[in-house]
Amino acid sequence: MSENDTLINMSYKGEMQFVAENSTGCNISLEPPAFMGGSGKAPNPIDYLVTALGGCIGFKTIMDISGKGFKLDSFSMKINGTKSKSPSRLFDKLHLIVTLSGDVDDLTVAETIENAVMHTCPIAAMFRETMEITWEHNIIE
Repeated sequence: MSENDTLINMSYKGEMQFVAENSTGCNISLEPPAFMGGSGKAPNPIDYLVTALGGCIGFKTIMDISGKGFKLDSFSMKINGTKSKSPSRLFDKLHLIVTLSGDVDDLTVAETIENAVMHTCPIAAMFRETMEITWEHNIIE
């Protein structure tokens, strides 16, 4: 990919609604939060940023656990945040709660989540420059 490749095409659809199309033709809708004129029917840009973080950490964690020979039956993540009072920052802190089940041990899960947050997820690297990211995990039977 060169620096001039189009990553996203944005189209305004009216009534504060946008559609973003990526390079493979996938479309996603977005709008501002309701307090800024959005309808509340589509995610806003901040929702997508936090979703990107969860997706990146989730993908990396599942890939690493599977790569170590473990099998997951389920995986979910809840992301809580403490909003910043500073207008130049979104959050002061994000906290991830990962819940999973399957043939996996506690140490492997702890190490793979830490590795994703601290080393292999580029979205987490960007977030960590302006906020703290913490996490915990629960293995259910």
